[in-house]
Amino acid sequence: MGNKNSLNHKRLTRKQVQDLIESEGKLHEEFTKIFEQTYSNEYKYQPLVYELPNDRFLFVFDPKGYSIPGKGDIYAKEYFLKWLKLTQRTREDIANNRGNSVSHWEYYSKHKIELVNNIDELINELAEQLHIYRHQLDLSYISLDVVSQKAEAYGIDYIETSLYDNLVAYVGEVIRHKKNGQWTINSSSGSENYPYISAGVNGVLMPINVVWQELSSLNSIDLRKEAANEIRRFSLKQR
Repeated sequence: MGNKNSLNHKRLTRKQVQDLIESEGKLHEEFTKIFEQTYSNEYKYQPLVYELPNDRFLFVFDPKGYSIPGKGDIYAKEYFLKWLKLTQRTREDIANNRGNSVSHWEYYSKHKIELVNNIDELINELAEQLHIYRHQLDLSYISLDVVSQKAEAYGIDYIETSLYDNLVAYVGEVIRHKKNGQWTINSSSGSENYPYISAGVNGVLMPINVVWQELSSLNSIDLRKEAANEIRRFSLKQR
C-alpha cells in the first residue's frame, strides 16, 4: 500500500520509479536537501524528490537505505508542500529544545502557568479572534469542530504565535467539564511547570497534548477527535 495521502494506491516499485523519473521526472535539489537527515549513529538518510508535471511530486525512499530503498510515492503539490513545511518546522523545534508538547507550548505561551487564572479572558479572545459567536463555545464536542475549522482557516503559524494559550484554555475547559475536573499546575521538582486537568484518583488530562498534537499533524486540525482520545486514554487508566 502507498501512503494514505499519496496519489498512487500501491507504493511504486523501484522499476516504476525509474521509469517515471526517466519519462517525466526532474530532480528537485532544494527539496531533496531538506529531507536529508543525519542520525546520531552518523547514518545519513538521503531520499530523493522529483518534480512531475501537473503539480505533482515524487518522493523516492533512499536508494541506498535500509527500508524499501528506491521505492516511491506520488503526492499532490499542496499536500507535499505542507509535509515539507512540517518537516522543517519539526526539525527546527527539536534543534531548539521544543520537541515535546510542554516545551513547545511553553515556548509560544504568553501566559505560561498564569493561563489557569485567565481562562475566561482567553476564551473570549478566542471567540473574537476567530470570529465565533461566544455562545457557540458551550464546552461541547461540537464546539470543538467549530474552533477546529476556524483555526485551520487561519493557519498553523498564526495559531502558534497568537492563539496557542487560547486553544489550550478552551480544550482544557471542555475536558474539565466532561470529566468534572479542575485546573492544576504541575510543580514536580526537576520538571517543567505546566497546567493540566486533574480528575479522579491521580488523574491527569493534558489539553496541551491535544493542541500540540493537532498543530504537529499533516491532517486538518481536529480538536474534537484528539480531545476525545485524551479523555479515552484517561478513562482506561482509571479502570
